[in-house]
This record gives sequence, C-alpha cells and structure tokens, in this order.
Amino acid sequence: MKRIVALVSVTAFTMTGQIRAAESAATPEDCIRNFYHWYVTNLVADRDPMKQRSEIRRYATERLLKEIDKIVKGPDGLDGDYFVDAQDFDPLWAKNISISDVKTTGDKSNAQVRLNGSKGMRKNLMVHLVKEAGTWKVDKVRGAGD
Repeated sequence: MKRIVALVSVTAFTMTGQIRAAESAATPEDCIRNFYHWYVTNLVADRDPMKQRSEIRRYATERLLKEIDKIVKGPDGLDGDYFVDAQDFDPLWAKNISISDVKTTGDKSNAQVRLNGSKGMRKNLMVHLVKEAGTWKVDKVRGAGD
C-alpha cells in the first residue's frame, strides 16, 4: 500500500511539473512573463537562478545556458547579469514586466521587454525565443537601451 501511495505521489508531482512547464510557455509572452517573475524573485531571495539548472531549463534553451557558461569561464567573464543586462536589479521587476512588439515566425519569436522598478529603475531588453518540443524558451537576451 505504501508503494502505491508513493507511486501515485511521484506520478502526480511529475505530471504537475509537466503541466506547469507547458502552461508557463504556451505563448512567447507567457514564457517571458513567467521567466522574469521567477528569475527576479530568486535574485531578491538571494538565490542564484543559474544554479537552479532544472528550473532554468524550463525557461531557457540548453544552447543559451551553454553559451552563458562559456562566457562566464572566458577570459573577460560576464560583467553583470545576462538576463537583466545589469549589475543591479530592482525587486519590483518581478511584478512589473511589460511586453510589446512581439513578432513570431514559425518556431522563433522576439519581443521588447521592459522591467519597471522604483525611482526610474528600469531595463529595456530584446528577448529572442525559440519553440522547443512545443514549449517557448528564451534563446537570447540583449539590452535595448534604457
């Protein structure tokens, strides 16, 4: 009986994670909004999102994660946070995510993203996404001026 309960619990947990991942990236906008909410919330809690590999893989492509790892280990390293294009962040960014100019062609999409914070602290980003196995994922981020 304990085995059945454990099996049902594991199955339910796994299915919930799969459903949550699918829901989180049904559209490029969903992926961006859910990713930045998760990412900034972790920064605020002083948890390094890049060390949470299974979670970040829900939102970012493996190609991008390998590229970031390569940059970090390179001679110049990474000056600031790749995903927010800044050295500092504002906790309000997790709740103030504006997405505009979404352009989607097939399995590729890009959008303008603005993270709005207090006292004019904001970041403008161009976020590129690709669809992998039916799920939108971030594949490139670059600053778009402030």
